[in-house]
Amino acid sequence: MTQPRRARRLILAFALTAGLVAALAGGASDSARAQDGMDAMVGFYPGALVSLPAFVAQDKKFFETNGLKVELIPINTGPAMTSAVASGSVTFVNNAWDNLIVAVDKGLPVRGVAGSTAKVPFSLIARKGLALPHLKEGYPGVLKDLVGTKWGVVALGVSVQYLSQKILTEGGYEAKDATFLAVGMPNTGRPALQRGTVDTYLSVEPFPSIVEANGEGQIVVNLAADDGPKFFQGLGYNGWWASTSTIEQKPRLVSGFVKAMEDSYCWYSDPANLDELVVIMQKYAKVPELSDDQYKAMVKRLLPAYGPAVDSRTVDAWSQMVIDQGQVTKGKTRADIIAAAAPEIYTCPK
Repeated sequence: MTQPRRARRLILAFALTAGLVAALAGGASDSARAQDGMDAMVGFYPGALVSLPAFVAQDKKFFETNGLKVELIPINTGPAMTSAVASGSVTFVNNAWDNLIVAVDKGLPVRGVAGSTAKVPFSLIARKGLALPHLKEGYPGVLKDLVGTKWGVVALGVSVQYLSQKILTEGGYEAKDATFLAVGMPNTGRPALQRGTVDTYLSVEPFPSIVEANGEGQIVVNLAADDGPKFFQGLGYNGWWASTSTIEQKPRLVSGFVKAMEDSYCWYSDPANLDELVVIMQKYAKVPELSDDQYKAMVKRLLPAYGPAVDSRTVDAWSQMVIDQGQVTKGKTRADIIAAAAPEIYTCPK
């Protein structure tokens, strides 16, 4: 064998050995991560803005910097979120606190680990053509125009209906002063508004902004802006859940997730990051019906509704609400449904 050929073989052998070593090192790293339990699947609502903190944490690598390797999983409804996390098919989900209270009451092994919204992110929309002579009075005066009308909700017996009823009762009326009709999610709620099947519809963004931008209706009560019952002001609506086995067996995973939510909050709540935030949100929740300026205005308007903390008042209020609705007979305290890792108050470091 000639010297050049022998040299080439030695170089090739060295390269193969180096590649094998690198592959083994990478595999060991991946294996260590898996054994350490830092991989997570995070459920989010596709096309909606309520899962904003997870989108930011993923895009800005806050999950990664806190040791997590995250895959975002689209899940369409609250019940599906509950089922997914309770069964262990996903690690964390974004779901409402009233659903958590009911789930824990039924014995499901789930707990809250962080807040997502620090205010109720819903707006009550009135259809185009509905007479609103008291609109300028704001809440509760505008209710004079809405009593006796048909209020659309996603489904009967769920939190959206209870929110709608609370808007009525806190304004001095009774739940029976409106007719509640189940018209489904916004894709079916929108034509119901357009046809006049319902006169109002309570929804989260982007639906309210779409309706206003297209002249199909107008927002008459914006709960996210504290325009409505005092009961809802400063009241968290939903957060992030995990199974009790995840909380107990993978505390580093949970604490890393919570820290990522806090880091995300400190980033998106900084006005200097608004333009970049809009780009991120359009990546995960694009709304073709809105112009860039309309989309940016929607995001800016909604930002104060978010936050990672879960306070006792939020749990107590939702507990009382599900008792009033007959979903449970006994309320839950914060300690009953929220893991110790979840912050009760949170302020970004300066």
